[in-house]
Amino acid sequence: MWDWNNIGLEDFLASHPKIRIADINEGKVELAGEYHLKKQLSGSHLIDRTYLLRIVCPHDYPGNLPIVLDEGTYFPRNQEYHTYSDGSFCLGSELKIKSILRDDHSLTVFFEKIIDQFLYAVSYRIEYGNYPFGELAHGEKGLVDDYGEMFGLAGKLSILRALQALGKRKRNANKLLCPCGCGLRLGRCDYRSVLNEFRNIGRRRWFRQHLKESFTPLEKPRMTTKKKVRASRSMTVKHNKRDGA
Repeated sequence: MWDWNNIGLEDFLASHPKIRIADINEGKVELAGEYHLKKQLSGSHLIDRTYLLRIVCPHDYPGNLPIVLDEGTYFPRNQEYHTYSDGSFCLGSELKIKSILRDDHSLTVFFEKIIDQFLYAVSYRIEYGNYPFGELAHGEKGLVDDYGEMFGLAGKLSILRALQALGKRKRNANKLLCPCGCGLRLGRCDYRSVLNEFRNIGRRRWFRQHLKESFTPLEKPRMTTKKKVRASRSMTVKHNKRDGA
């Protein structure tokens, strides 16, 4: 059986005595119980509340992330409050969470850096009507905004190019146009060192699948009437030259 102490399970349970092991096997460890949060940001209201949570942590964490669910009735089950119909939380993009946990993925740090932030933000929205540090958009737009901040890029095209590069071996990725917009190949731009930092977070296959499942392809720009006329004339000239040869 996998050693669950690799994620600091005993330390986490010792720090939160009202959370217990509900189930444990080779595939997962499931925790349930009361979790208390007392948190206040500068210039914002205090949130001092106890939540009834269930945490399902897979054996291959941090390869796959834990699922955290509300077992009470405090969180409305809708997109506005980032809570699904089954009570599970939408904690943010997987890549962002893994990047935050890159140096320490213990359960204690997972709660301190991911869950506490979520509970505080959504509780603040419930109690005071707004999010204390802004709200990320949902779906593809939210991913573009999130990844733009992480990658230091602007625009969907740059984000797609970055993910495409991360889905390839370095030697192949270096032949692609650099996502930074410099016009050079990635292998000739210093930005490649920025992008390579993310190769330790996810496998190439994960980036390829994520790109395919989470983003719609960019539409090719439609040809204007003038361009169509020019293209037609060019083809006519080519055909005439060929026929007269």
